[in-house]
Amino acid sequence: MNSITLKPELKKINTLKEFILNEIGKEDFQVDFIVEEIFVNIVNYSKTEFVTINVEYDNPTLTIEFIDNGIEFNPLSAESPTMPSDIDEAQVGGLGIYLTKKIADELDYSYINGENHLKIIKNVK
Repeated sequence: MNSITLKPELKKINTLKEFILNEIGKEDFQVDFIVEEIFVNIVNYSKTEFVTINVEYDNPTLTIEFIDNGIEFNPLSAESPTMPSDIDEAQVGGLGIYLTKKIADELDYSYINGENHLKIIKNVK
């Protein structure tokens, strides 16, 4: 398992994406979406001092664990948003966690010693 620890800054998203790409050796839109959505949410809402990302890739299974010491938040317990009936009713935001839950093959959350631990398992095609 390889790890990277980043400052909670949006500009670090490219560093994180490069780290993930180096681990899996290929571009994957769904992985990019999940990584960006989770990292951006942590940066924007958690008030954390750091974000550590552990990555393990055993083709085709990718395991990513996000760890931060921010506000306790279990994204698995977040309510599903109300889906708009048409594009005119759609609002920006609120779908990222919902879509991450749909795209990932497995999600697990725990709060240990003042840290959020979100583990995501995704089969990479």
